[in-house]
Amino acid sequence: MSKSIISILVADNSSPSIDIIKSTLGNDDIKYKIDTAISGTDALNKASDNAFDLLLVDQDLPGAKGIKMVQEIIKRKLGVPVIMIVAEGKEKLGVKAMDQGAYDYLTKGEVKTVALNRAIQRVMQRKKLENDIRDSFKRLEKLAIRDGLTGLYNHSHFREVLRKEFKKSQRHIQQLSCLMIDLDHFKSVNDNYGHQFGDFVLAQSAGILKKLVRDTDFVARYGGEEFFAILPNTDLEGAFILAERIRMVFMNNSITKDKISETVTISVGISSTSDNNIISDEDLIANADKALYRAKWRGRNNVCFFGEIESEDTVSLKEEAKKMEEFYSRFNTINENIKETCIESAHDILCEIESGWAYINEHSVRVSRYAEKLSRELALSEEEINVIKRAALLHDIGMVGIGSNILKKKDKLTDTEYNQIKRHSNIGVKLIERTKLFQKELPLILHHHERYDGSGYPYGLKGDTIPYGARIIAIAEAYDVMRSKTAYKKANSADDTIAELKVCAGTQFDSRMVNAFVRVIEKVI
Repeated sequence: MSKSIISILVADNSSPSIDIIKSTLGNDDIKYKIDTAISGTDALNKASDNAFDLLLVDQDLPGAKGIKMVQEIIKRKLGVPVIMIVAEGKEKLGVKAMDQGAYDYLTKGEVKTVALNRAIQRVMQRKKLENDIRDSFKRLEKLAIRDGLTGLYNHSHFREVLRKEFKKSQRHIQQLSCLMIDLDHFKSVNDNYGHQFGDFVLAQSAGILKKLVRDTDFVARYGGEEFFAILPNTDLEGAFILAERIRMVFMNNSITKDKISETVTISVGISSTSDNNIISDEDLIANADKALYRAKWRGRNNVCFFGEIESEDTVSLKEEAKKMEEFYSRFNTINENIKETCIESAHDILCEIESGWAYINEHSVRVSRYAEKLSRELALSEEEINVIKRAALLHDIGMVGIGSNILKKKDKLTDTEYNQIKRHSNIGVKLIERTKLFQKELPLILHHHERYDGSGYPYGLKGDTIPYGARIIAIAEAYDVMRSKTAYKKANSADDTIAELKVCAGTQFDSRMVNAFVRVIEKVI
């Protein structure tokens, strides 16, 4: 039994019968707290306080026969289990009581035996099981309408609420407005910091939205990084004020977890029942979506309401977008060429500043090739692969800020000297960020010496919090270092190098990436 004390109400006007029940239960190891009622009215009044785990009712109770008591308890939804006590030979009354909702019945003779305690245990176990099932159903009902990651209402429940709120606004002639909210550049958050941090950003964003809306408003996760807010009895002006307040909070606050801190802006599209084309709740969604598209077209971190689009139709917007996409594509090609030239110049400058450093450039080129092969094995997009290739070519540029006596030292480095070497990631980022050309590459350059178990540098990032591309470069660089011959060491064989990578999988490197890299190398050798 889970309860240490079982509270029982005995409804019986016979003192001897009550004494027998107390005596029988008093001989058991389980502790019972017993109260009595001498009439049906008295029993119902006491049972209404929900202070009892069980009700023992005599069939001949004055004021309300036992079966009527059961019916009344069910009618009032008191939820207290009932065991009916009947005279010998009146077992049919007990069966009838159970048909009406009693949990069990006992004869007066059985009350004097251990049968009473056994019946109580069965009833308590059944009640616990019913409560557990009821709690499970409540949890399932909650899960059915909630998004598991953010705790907000999910898409299907949002559609149901919007339909009801739209009908209500039409019936009572009230304003209804909607906000469609999208996190700007969310893909780069996942790319740079991993999906775990991306999920954290989504959960934190949901928390911000819940704090800023009213209790009467309704916020849901629309899908991916998009959220939707339903604002009952709110006109367009009120919706715009709220949207701007939300935008400002996102813009002026960073989302921080462990050692990662990132500011995420939002774009918001607003629709309202005051829009000229609103006929159904579906129109509210479509208008908010179009307004959101325009907010992003303006450059993101922007709020737009549907009325601002005026008479522009979808075809016009698509033509506009197509022209913009063509311009971006052609301009991006020029930008890519500029980046390649910039990297080549950086390598040339490095060699001019310090003679004998050509090996750093050669090493970076090989690392870039290995990183590209691994990226393709992992089925990354062409854009992602290009970012990783460029970051690999630049990952050791920061060595220019390390003393030559340390870099060319043949003996083992001291702790102080090794700490100087570890500065090259930060130095490289400071040098490269001045060009404003390699913003996506910077996190990869900064974190390519982080270790999967969190023991790396410069910030001790762990697991999926390490940028995806940085994990790729870490494996490619380690492989090239082990495979390269220098004045200080011999080159390892491919087999020995692969074996070492496998040993370090899960501690220094991402195990999934090591397995993919081994497949790449085995294709070559």
